[in-house]
Amino acid sequence: MRLERFEFPGSTQWALVCGQRPSSPVLLLVQAGPGIPMIHEARAHGHALGLEEHFRVVYWDQRGTGKSFDRHAPGAVTVADLVADVGTMIRGLSERLGVAKIDVVGFSLGASLALLAAAADPAHFRSLVCVGPDVNLLESERFAYSFAIEEARRHGHKRALRALRSIGAPPHDDTKRFMTRVRWVANFRGIHRGKGFAALVRTNLGRLWASPHYSFRERIGALRGMSVTQERVLPSLRGFDLLSQDLRMQVPVAFFQGRHDVAAPPHLTTALAERLGATLTWFDESAHMPHEEEPRLFREQLLRFIRPEAPTARLSPCIS
Repeated sequence: MRLERFEFPGSTQWALVCGQRPSSPVLLLVQAGPGIPMIHEARAHGHALGLEEHFRVVYWDQRGTGKSFDRHAPGAVTVADLVADVGTMIRGLSERLGVAKIDVVGFSLGASLALLAAAADPAHFRSLVCVGPDVNLLESERFAYSFAIEEARRHGHKRALRALRSIGAPPHDDTKRFMTRVRWVANFRGIHRGKGFAALVRTNLGRLWASPHYSFRERIGALRGMSVTQERVLPSLRGFDLLSQDLRMQVPVAFFQGRHDVAAPPHLTTALAERLGATLTWFDESAHMPHEEEPRLFREQLLRFIRPEAPTARLSPCIS
């Protein structure tokens, strides 16, 4: 494994490369967000999915997250900035790791950014898997808000109802309202069927704190980056709608969708997959995180779609 530093326009960004063979194909993971890092997920994903047997897996801390957080960075971050970053990382990895094309897996917002990057410049994409992508954010927010209100009423949860009514109907394009909605959607099991909001936060923070790839100062920066980067990104997401765009895909695309996903409504993913003529794989026991809720099936379906070469000589993965 090794950490790689990349100089982007206006931003230094970091990625961790893990694999068992120096000749394996490259698989880039583009994290959900905004504000959530990825490098700290390497050990957990390595154990659960074992993708390092087949790939050099790249865990990337995007602009404003984890090791890539810069408290001196200028204010707003636009969707165009984030999409351009995906393209820059793809080209940088292609050159640095000596491969012509790269397989990409994107999660939630990361899936949407990767899809836009692949549509704009497909030259270095070999395949793209979009896991619970954000398709139409306003409709997704309305879906999630309605779900949370209905579940709070059904459970007679007065505190949840007060909190949700206090933020009003979407859009929720500031951190306080955004996180209030996310908290209750998660608590009613619309993000992960087995974990509520507090458990998801504990898991994320535990992995961050246990990761050997961050200094103490970088851990503190990563925590700060979660809220700061949300504030910088959320306003630019207003009006985000992939269905309104004329997307032309020249690379194989698959959508992985949890049946019980509330953050990324299944009907929107279905509409986008049909529009693009993409493969759609369902995870019947999952909400928004099938890679953690059904890891064996996720690995099986991912390898079936990408079809890497069989592993041979072993080197050092990231799961020690």
